[in-house]
Amino acid sequence: MDDVLQWGMLTSRTLLSRLADVFDSSTAAAVGVFLVGVLLWAAGGWAVAADRDLYPPPAKLALLCAAFAIQLTAQRRPALAFGLMIALLAGDFVLGPSLPLWIALTDVIFLAVSAGSDRLGTVVGWFSVTVTLGGSLLALTVFGVRAAFYTGLIGVALTWSPLGYARAVRASRRTVEAERAAARAELTARDAERSAAIGEERRRLARDLHDAVAGHVSAVAILAEVAMKDPGNTAVLATIRSGSLAAVEEMRTTIELLTAPDDTVVTTRLASLDGLIDAAEAAGGSVTLRRPADLALPTAVEAVVTRILSETLVNATKHAPGAPLDIALRRDATRLVVTATNPIPPGSVEGRGNGLRNMMFRAESVEGTITAGARDGTWRVCARIPLGDK
Repeated sequence: MDDVLQWGMLTSRTLLSRLADVFDSSTAAAVGVFLVGVLLWAAGGWAVAADRDLYPPPAKLALLCAAFAIQLTAQRRPALAFGLMIALLAGDFVLGPSLPLWIALTDVIFLAVSAGSDRLGTVVGWFSVTVTLGGSLLALTVFGVRAAFYTGLIGVALTWSPLGYARAVRASRRTVEAERAAARAELTARDAERSAAIGEERRRLARDLHDAVAGHVSAVAILAEVAMKDPGNTAVLATIRSGSLAAVEEMRTTIELLTAPDDTVVTTRLASLDGLIDAAEAAGGSVTLRRPADLALPTAVEAVVTRILSETLVNATKHAPGAPLDIALRRDATRLVVTATNPIPPGSVEGRGNGLRNMMFRAESVEGTITAGARDGTWRVCARIPLGDK
C-alpha cells in the first residue's frame, strides 16, 4: 500500500512538472483569456451590445476554442495567427461583436509585434489605427459623440496597449543583443558574464510585463463594456481614465529602464554616497562634500556623477586610507564641474586602471569628459558633465 502511495505521489509530481514546462507565460495568457471568456459568457456579457447576443451556446464554445487555438498558434506563427484572428473577428462582426474574441486579440497583437517581423509590426500598427479611428467614426455617425468617445477608449485599450507593451519588449531584446555584441568584441570574460546577467534581468522584466498584459487589458475592456451599457455612470469612466494613465506611466518607466544606453540605474541619487562616505571616515579619513544649496541636476547627470564619485570614494579609501578627500561640485556655464582631490600617502600603489576606465565610460555616456592623475603629491579627479535639459 505504501509503495502504491509513493508511486502515485511521484507520478503526480512528474505530471505537474511537465505541465509547468508546457504552460509557459504565453500559454498561461491564452488559458487566462479563455477563462475570462467563460466568465463573460456566464455573466451575460458575451456581446459588446446586450441586444446582439445571438449565438447559441455551442457556437460560443466553438468561438472560444478557435480563439484559444489561434493564441497558441501565435507563439510560433505570429503572422498566420494575426490573419486568422482578423478573419475570425470579421466573421463574428455579423452576429457580434463578441467581447471575448476582442480580448483574445490583445494577446495575439502582443505576440505578433514582439515575436514577428518588422513588417508585421507595421501592419499591426496600421490595423490598430484603422480599428480605433474607424470604430470611433462609425459610432459617431450612428450613435453620437458619447458612443464615439467610448469606442475610442475601447480601441486604445484593446489594440494600442498591447502594441506598446510589445514594442517595449522588442526594444529590450534589441538592447540585449547589442550589449552581447559589444561584450564579445570589447569586454573581458568577467565583463561579458556581467553583461549576460544584465540581459537576463531585462528579459525577466519583459516576461513579467507580458504576463501582466492580459489581466490589465481585460479589466479595462470589461470596464469599458460597463460604461457602454450605462453611459451616465461617470465613476466608471473616471476609473478607466485613472487606470489608463497609470498603465501608460508604468510602461514609460519600464521602457526607459529597458532601453537605457548602459547599466546606470536611473534612480541613483547623490544621497546614496552617504554609505561610502561613512566607510571612508571609518577608515580614518575625512570627506568634505561641497555643493551649491540650490543645485538641481537632471536624473541622468546625477546618476553619472554619483557613479563617478562612488568610484572616487572607493579608490581613495583603498589607496589613500586616512587621507582627507575634498569633493566640490559647481556650475560652469552649461556644465557641471566635479573635482575631487586627496594627498597621496608615501609608498601607495596605483591601481591597474579599471576604475578610471569605468569613470571615463560613464562620463562619455552623457557626452562628458574626465581626467585623473597625480600631480605634486596630490591625486586629482576632474569631470565636466553637460547639464542638458532637466
